[in-house]
Amino acid sequence: METTLNQSCYEYLVQNSNRIGDFVALTGTCGNVRISRFIKDVDLVAAYLSAAGVKQGDVCTIFMPTCGQAFVAFYALSKIGAIANIVHPLLPPEAIDRILTNVGSKFVFVLDMLISPYESVIKKHRCHVILCSLADYAKLSERPLYKLAAISKRPAKTLKKSTVIRYIDIVNELYKIEDVSVCKCDAKETSVYLHGGGTTGKSKTIMLSAFAINSVAFKINELDVPHEVGRELSLVVLPIFHAFGLAVAMHFSLCAGYGCITMHEFNAKKANDLIKKYPVAFIVGVPNMFKKMHQEANFKGPHLRRLRLLFSGGDTVSESFVDVFNATLAEYGGMGRLMRGYGLTEVASVCCVNNYNAYRENSIGMPLKGLEIEIWDENQNSLSRNTIGEIVVSGDTMMNGYFQDDAVQDDGIYTDENGKKWIMTGDLGYKDKDGFIFFTGRKKRMIVISGYNVYPYNIESEVLKLKYISEACAVQGYVDEKPIVKLYVTLREPVANTKKIEEEIRDYCEKTLDKFSVPRKVVVLDAFPRTKMAKIDFLKLTDPVPQSNMRTQRDPIDPNEQRELKNPRDNRQKKSLEVLEAGEGFDDEIKSTEIEQETEETVVEDVAQTVENMPESGDLQETEPVSETKETTEE
Repeated sequence: METTLNQSCYEYLVQNSNRIGDFVALTGTCGNVRISRFIKDVDLVAAYLSAAGVKQGDVCTIFMPTCGQAFVAFYALSKIGAIANIVHPLLPPEAIDRILTNVGSKFVFVLDMLISPYESVIKKHRCHVILCSLADYAKLSERPLYKLAAISKRPAKTLKKSTVIRYIDIVNELYKIEDVSVCKCDAKETSVYLHGGGTTGKSKTIMLSAFAINSVAFKINELDVPHEVGRELSLVVLPIFHAFGLAVAMHFSLCAGYGCITMHEFNAKKANDLIKKYPVAFIVGVPNMFKKMHQEANFKGPHLRRLRLLFSGGDTVSESFVDVFNATLAEYGGMGRLMRGYGLTEVASVCCVNNYNAYRENSIGMPLKGLEIEIWDENQNSLSRNTIGEIVVSGDTMMNGYFQDDAVQDDGIYTDENGKKWIMTGDLGYKDKDGFIFFTGRKKRMIVISGYNVYPYNIESEVLKLKYISEACAVQGYVDEKPIVKLYVTLREPVANTKKIEEEIRDYCEKTLDKFSVPRKVVVLDAFPRTKMAKIDFLKLTDPVPQSNMRTQRDPIDPNEQRELKNPRDNRQKKSLEVLEAGEGFDDEIKSTEIEQETEETVVEDVAQTVENMPESGDLQETEPVSETKETTEE
């Protein structure tokens, strides 16, 4: 991979593609689109935006699920030096209104079947629209279904015709516009806005540079082994409004020559069908995605030997599940293994990960080359090995800061006495004698019982050793206004007597945990509440602080009370390979449509429900977007 990182993401992609050759960049869920065609489409969209008045430093919004048009939009904005404001396509209109008020936006890239609820917000902010359709890159046989689904939503009915342009018309060169040269801007200036919770808990807009994103792609490439370009694919499930999806799943994949199979909506059975049908070698995802895939009957088979580079991040994953998942790969001759990693948007995604050269059970791995990770107390002092404190990160993938209207720009960044900047992650962990990092939980999740720090991760990890437990979440609770540990669990199989199970769990915890970590209350749930990224929503499970405690509750982190981990267990007891830790995954599991052909009526109904039940492609053909100029946007 190219070593010149101080350039735009567009230039980095072009340089790498020139080195690699004309591989298939998009495939699987769409027709084959080679990298030469992909870059041509990027150039056409960039030229249109430039001709429409978008200049260096202007903001344009990408409001799309995982699809080829979202990828093209990102690189087109990179080429002309504009800032890509990438947002979740299912945020409520009120949230989009707040974001656009905050950062501004000249253009919005949006999917035709999703635009209707947002038209008033788009009009309010006087944004021009580039209207995309899943039909743009679909197989010819599937295009009518996508069009019918979009028409049923009556897209852009209230927007002026002059403010809406169709993506398909741009890439089919309906507009004769001269190519635009690459903007020679500073690659370390902000080029991307992503939106997250921030390390301090408040929702913030995070500013990233092209240099940081290129650096992540380059560092991940160093963990890979040489591969035959064009013969291996990447299954891209994470959306690009997610830092891992942007920097790793998309940018690394394309720059390393992996063709991308994009999934608009995750479905475990469909994902398994895709890795069975196509030579998928690389997947990056959240733990529940891998859990759901492993649960499905169609996961197993000789195709697993092709899976080689598998990274899990964004949430905790137990060693028992990693063992079972990797054993299944090995059963079918696979040499790959699922690697646990760690990162955050403030460092452009991954900063620490296990790999084939450095792996330790239960850990989140070692820092990527060129990054530093330390463990600090509350006074920014480095702690000794095996001592829990806050994880802090420094290096060339750091954000430029938070957007000015969200907070002080360097909020969450600490500058030490030597002028070095560190990201304060708000996460707790420790470093062992060999430099492996272990994640123990969120700083804000830590529970204080009788002045002792209790770490939910330790409780959850222990409870997950019970074969009948699916997932566990320990939170702060209160009984008679006194703090307690409350433990919620889900079971692999339903039982008639949950009270008996709750008692068994308590008895087990009393034997295996220190007395302060033993849950006073255990609750069996049918399913956990989830955040939009499918993580367990622990805040919904946490008891509110009693009013009488509001002013007397002590700071949960006291550097004088940090406890040494006398014997951190690097080698947890192996679980039986028959045990699968099943996890609740993304909301609303949906049926596969690869085998059963859907009717047009079914597609219209399903797509209206936020792009669920997308039909999968059959045998692929080399395709380009088809020119269609008869349909027009109404006033």
